[in-house]
Amino acid sequence: MNGLALATALALAQAPATEPATGPTPDAAAPARAAVDPAPATTVRRRRAVTPADPLASTTTTTSTTRSTSTQAKPLAEREDAERTARAFLEALVRGDADALARASAERFSFDGDVQTGRDAIRRTWRALLVERDAATPAAVGAVEVLPAADAAARHGKPPARIAPLVRPGVLVAVASVGGRTVVVFLAREGGRMAVLGLHD
Repeated sequence: MNGLALATALALAQAPATEPATGPTPDAAAPARAAVDPAPATTVRRRRAVTPADPLASTTTTTSTTRSTSTQAKPLAEREDAERTARAFLEALVRGDADALARASAERFSFDGDVQTGRDAIRRTWRALLVERDAATPAAVGAVEVLPAADAAARHGKPPARIAPLVRPGVLVAVASVGGRTVVVFLAREGGRMAVLGLHD
């Protein structure tokens, strides 16, 4: 009986100490959470206000840089294509290859002012001209410089009236040395390819 009474007394003595410890915990924790909760909410709002602008600014900068690079690369690629075409055309001229010259020519080709239309007419004209040229004179294609038509006119002077129609926007001018002579080739994109519009020497 003494042992049971002692155990009961200990249980009753411990119960009030335990209940206050567990009872007030939710009430005490609630003010702590209330005090802490507003700070994360404020932080999240600040992040949401700032974060969306960052990707937009980054995208705008990247797009602007890409456009600038693309704008610069396009004229350079066009000039390189025109230089390759002009060099191949002039090498065909040195070889006396009328077929290659006709293939490289545009649908309308200016033989130093004499305009021929159609591949067959251009080929015939080339064959006639190549027969007349001095085959004994050695020739080699030297340096080739490609300029927009307006820049070429500003640097080398106003073109003769017979080839003036070729000096227009969108046309590139290749100034080359062939066998010690200056030869001018006019080029433009036609049907998705770079074509030779005319020749002046």
